[in-house]
Amino acid sequence: MENTPHEELRRLYPEVFKCVGCGTCTRTCPMDIDVMDYIALMKRGDLKGAAIKSFDCVMCGLCASRCPAQISQFTAAMFVRRLYGKYVLPAAEHLKKRVEAVKAGKYLKMLDELTKKSADELKKLYTEREREPDMTEPGKWMPKDTKYL
Repeated sequence: MENTPHEELRRLYPEVFKCVGCGTCTRTCPMDIDVMDYIALMKRGDLKGAAIKSFDCVMCGLCASRCPAQISQFTAAMFVRRLYGKYVLPAAEHLKKRVEAVKAGKYLKMLDELTKKSADELKKLYTEREREPDMTEPGKWMPKDTKYL
């Protein structure tokens, strides 16, 4: 038997498949998430849909505390979002380049310099850092100091 992401969900969170559709979880959610719907999507194997529907979950656990089937919806949702990120979302090309740079040791000198600084020096660096403007269009802003890019 193939070990698919959906089978991993079934193996680690079998209680998800005991949902009776009462809707208590959805009525309890302070974020107005349709919890019962994302559980139904999990049961059907639509991990992408479940990940997207559960994205705004703040992990408060109220849904689980009220569930008569004793489902931990919020932890199952976190697991599904991780599965979605690992198996469904396309890999970010820029991230591959950054990982290669890290593995090649590009940032070791910088890390060594930072670990030698005092707490006060680190606080000063942090408070004086260049910040990206809040409303910048994606990809339009670049920092003045690009030595670590």
